[in-house]
Amino acid sequence: MVRIFSVGAAIVVACLPTATIAADAAAGKAKVQQSCSDCHDPGDAPWKGRSEKAMHDQIAAVMAGKLKHPKKLQLSDADIDNISAYIGSSDH
Repeated sequence: MVRIFSVGAAIVVACLPTATIAADAAAGKAKVQQSCSDCHDPGDAPWKGRSEKAMHDQIAAVMAGKLKHPKKLQLSDADIDNISAYIGSSDH
C-alpha cells in the first residue's frame, strides 16, 4: 500500500507545471550596450551568428575563469541568460 502511494505521489509531482523564467532579450541588449560596447562593436561583434546556447556557454566559461577575457566582467546569471537571448535573437 505504501509503495502504491509513493508511486502515485511521484507521478503527481512529475506532472506539476514547473516555473521557468524566460530570458529577456531587451535587457540583454541593454547589458551588451552597457558592458560590452566599449570593446565590441555591436554591428561587427565576434559573436555575430552564434546561437543562444553557444553564447551562454562562452560567457559562463569566461565568468568561471575557463576562458580569458581582457575585462573583468560583473554579470549575474540573469545577465548571462539575457545577453545570450539577445545574441541568439535576430535583433542585433
